[in-house]
Amino acid sequence: MKNIILILFLVLSVSCSGEKEINENEITMLFRSDPTTQGGKTPGVEAYYDLMQDLVAEHMPGTTLKLTPIQAPEGEYFTKVALTLRNDSSYDIVQQDSYILQSDVAAGLLAPLDVDNWEDWKEFYQGGKEASTINGKVYTIPWNTDARGIWYSKALIKAIGMNPENWQPKNWDEILDAARKIKNLGTFDGKEVLPIMAHLSRVMGESTTMQTFLMLLYGTDDKLFEDGKWIVESKGIMDTLNFIKTLREEDLVLPNDVLLTSGVRGYIEPYIIDGVVGIRFDGSWVPRLFASSGIDNWRDVYGYAAMPTEYGNPQRPIVTFQGGWGFSISANSEKKEKSWEIIKLLTSFDSLKQIYNQSGYISTRMDVAKDPENSKIGVNEKSTTFLPYGFYRPATEEYPLISVEVQAMVDAVVSGMQPEDAMKTFAKNIEAMVGRDSVIKKPYYLK
Repeated sequence: MKNIILILFLVLSVSCSGEKEINENEITMLFRSDPTTQGGKTPGVEAYYDLMQDLVAEHMPGTTLKLTPIQAPEGEYFTKVALTLRNDSSYDIVQQDSYILQSDVAAGLLAPLDVDNWEDWKEFYQGGKEASTINGKVYTIPWNTDARGIWYSKALIKAIGMNPENWQPKNWDEILDAARKIKNLGTFDGKEVLPIMAHLSRVMGESTTMQTFLMLLYGTDDKLFEDGKWIVESKGIMDTLNFIKTLREEDLVLPNDVLLTSGVRGYIEPYIIDGVVGIRFDGSWVPRLFASSGIDNWRDVYGYAAMPTEYGNPQRPIVTFQGGWGFSISANSEKKEKSWEIIKLLTSFDSLKQIYNQSGYISTRMDVAKDPENSKIGVNEKSTTFLPYGFYRPATEEYPLISVEVQAMVDAVVSGMQPEDAMKTFAKNIEAMVGRDSVIKKPYYLK
């Protein structure tokens, strides 16, 4: 009998010790961070996340927002989040990129949000609402959006005889012409120049797909996704890959031993600080990065232009892609109600005004966007003029995997593969992934 009692005691002890104590007043937030980030009080964490903590402490006394940054390249972040949410119920709020939402919802990782009883939802742009909705249910509240364009060095553009205050290339050839002239400078003010900075590798993940490939492709007459099918062969893809091939063959970008590695961002930092990156394919959030690099006078150093279409179509002279992040709640969270209260707080009019002031993002709320103070932030006013020509990534469950194949195709061309061969490999891989009936092969011709 004593043995039985002892066994029961041990079993109960192990059972109780294995139970997780839930702190109802602590809400955890998963988000991606860059370990090199400066400016916040938490190493590797942007200052505006610290602000989010402060807002919760101020408006929800007794409640703590615990920041849980995942330091990983963009592509790896989503994989780590999926594994974390699937296996751990201690995480509550998770930052979602709009393009991964459908995949995570399909995997059952996120909880739907009750926007029907939330008056503020009417203030969000319709495009953001649609991107947040899957099968009639809202799974994320978009708290920022962005636009993509071309950053350029005012000093270098002036040095090659162009107006540094309003340089706007009309087509791809004008971009290449400027880059070649910048390359011919060799050095400027005693420093080596970098004609073009573009993301062109697998290791740079979604930045390669969105900042480079899609921005070029959608400036042609073709797209990546059309009528529910993936376009895997087209003249637009060939023209895009040939443009990228030109960047590599003419050494208008960094050498491959840097360009194709994860160390590329750190490598170009001195070029950025010195103002000798001639042309940079990037987005509206860059002023925040300038600030973290100590470039307080960035408006004097860099200009911002729209990405032109391939031939400068008068009806569609420019192109941009929009992305953005939202707040979602883990399906396994045991504190969904309080998590929802925090999300509503952080996406309120007053909170987002403060957050944008630090982050430089474009507003997802119409009322905030109309606020005069918001238009003065970064390049928000100019970026907003790009949006009528904007596109979103295909909101499909397959897109994240398609994007990986896009990155491999771009990487292959930069590494020396001929564009046609890279496109054929891409087409073969996508067809194997989604099936022959879900792809389109359009006619194309070789340059």
